[in-house]
Amino acid sequence: MSELRYTQGNLIILYAIYGGGSADVRSIPDHIQERVNVCLGTHRIITSSKPDSHKTTLVIVANTVSGAIVKETLLKGGVKEKVILTESRPKNISQTLSRILDMVKGQTNPPHIYFVGSVWQKDIFDSIVLSKFKGYKVQFEGALDHRPVYEVDQDRAQEAPKRKLEYYKRKGKDKGIDLLLSYVFHEK
Repeated sequence: MSELRYTQGNLIILYAIYGGGSADVRSIPDHIQERVNVCLGTHRIITSSKPDSHKTTLVIVANTVSGAIVKETLLKGGVKEKVILTESRPKNISQTLSRILDMVKGQTNPPHIYFVGSVWQKDIFDSIVLSKFKGYKVQFEGALDHRPVYEVDQDRAQEAPKRKLEYYKRKGKDKGIDLLLSYVFHEK
């Protein structure tokens, strides 16, 4: 029997926090636009294929100015305004996921959670989800990030996850499996 709970509804989290200032206040950077595109695709798939698609909520995590621009983009992409919420309090992925956990914790049948971020944020996401979201259905949707490496590294340094015991257990297990497979299937 699965440890995961029965879910009712869907929650899409669009992580649109970014550092640095933009020359144009009325536009969002390309890497955030990529996340918006992935979010629109995820929303489209959910609404066309899931029976509980009418219970889908989309949460934009961004500052108020960026959140308004992202919301406009989502509305132009076909998302209904009544399903969009904006959350401006979280400042990083850890705070975002803690806030989402607080939202869904008391529900009997919590929603299936989709987190939309850049592909490099997957490790940070995994370390937090492993320790906090046991029993919940949580899925990462990655968007490409075409920025230079030094810019991504600056953002990664701000996100620095606190890795829990579960993260290290999984890493140790994965390393053990890799060693065993290397030993069993060694090249001659």
